[in-house]
Amino acid sequence: MNLSSNRARRRAAAAAGALLVTTLVTAGCGTQIRGGGDDDADATLTYWSAWNVGEAQQEIFETVRTAFTEETGIEIEVQYLGRQVTQNLINALGNGTGPDLFDAGSRNILDYEGRGFLADLDELMETDIPGEDISVGESFTDAVREAASGEEGVGILPTYVNSSAIWFDASQFPELESDPPEDWDDFIALLDEQKAEGLTPLGADGTVPSYNVFWLYQLLVQAEGPGALRSLAEAPENWDQPYVLEAAQRVQEIVDGGYLQTDYMGTKYPDAQNQWAQGAHSFMLGGSYMEGETRDQQKDGFTARTFMFPSVPGGTPTVEVTASGLAINADSKNLDAANQFLAFAAQEKFQKLYASEAGFIAARAGVEQPEPLRGLVEQIENADSVTQSHDLAAALHPTWWNDILLPLDDALFSGTITAEEFVARGKEQTAAYLAANG
Repeated sequence: MNLSSNRARRRAAAAAGALLVTTLVTAGCGTQIRGGGDDDADATLTYWSAWNVGEAQQEIFETVRTAFTEETGIEIEVQYLGRQVTQNLINALGNGTGPDLFDAGSRNILDYEGRGFLADLDELMETDIPGEDISVGESFTDAVREAASGEEGVGILPTYVNSSAIWFDASQFPELESDPPEDWDDFIALLDEQKAEGLTPLGADGTVPSYNVFWLYQLLVQAEGPGALRSLAEAPENWDQPYVLEAAQRVQEIVDGGYLQTDYMGTKYPDAQNQWAQGAHSFMLGGSYMEGETRDQQKDGFTARTFMFPSVPGGTPTVEVTASGLAINADSKNLDAANQFLAFAAQEKFQKLYASEAGFIAARAGVEQPEPLRGLVEQIENADSVTQSHDLAAALHPTWWNDILLPLDDALFSGTITAEEFVARGKEQTAAYLAANG
């Protein structure tokens, strides 16, 4: 996927069909949102948050909110509702009673965009960040902007990014920091070396289907690029593509090779990743949250690091970049004030808090990132091909994902069925699903 051409296509679509969400004036080489006048100072913004009080992200927002109100006089009324906010938010946005600001991300941008919930932020991306000499858009890499966009343009101000990779302890395997396995054959050879030395090469919390499917997901997108996984939900004949069987065969190779810990399918989260942090397994395939989640469990001297999922012959090396951040309600009566707040929140002194305080990959380029995640950050910055969480298959096709793919993948990952059976059943069940659901 060419990021520049894809963004150009999205900007063209936005220009043709989207309304401007805020009044803008040209200033120098950038754009500035009007704000700070008497009318704006009288505005009160509302924000429904998916964070709970006491979480790092909630505390970061409070820092930004306090500074914004002190500088502009604009108040922000916040409800910290936790993860259960989603359905209530969708209902409220749909009936016109939703907040001005809300949390969104790659996982739901296309859904929210299709429902008409998102104010277009392409113009915000051209706006100067207060007190800085760059625009909001210039503060993010192309890959992060792509992850923050839908079909009609940028949908959120990204604040942090998730990705996935293979985790290891650099204190035990220091050579892998500079010389990781580059392709699948190298990776299998490494696992064989580990096994020959009496080590358990891989750990897995096998009772979590959405973690088990990481292997298939990565193998598909490394072979064919973005869309390779979600295309399986869209037409039965897509299961006939050779790369699908090859990906399934590589998952079977992991299982048949005996690289996973004993009783991995019965291991409950977070037992396997905690055991990895204690040195019981050499590697874990997981998200950028892995180091933070296991920090309290790590043995003395443990040094969590990552290397990119290995490439496959003739494939398209692809990096997961899943953005999360703040969106503006398209029906907000306070669009100017809301855009002013997002431009304010884009300042480096606030954006870097997502790395220093929350331990995430901060969405903004150039800030100091958590040391265990710097390898992932480098992958993101150099990515030519990106996808989002689970290739957006779960977000776009949730029933197919839960009822067809995850059970079939668990059967493959457990060794209950072969790669050939996985493909045949996947095609058959997808055909029946599409016939029943149109």
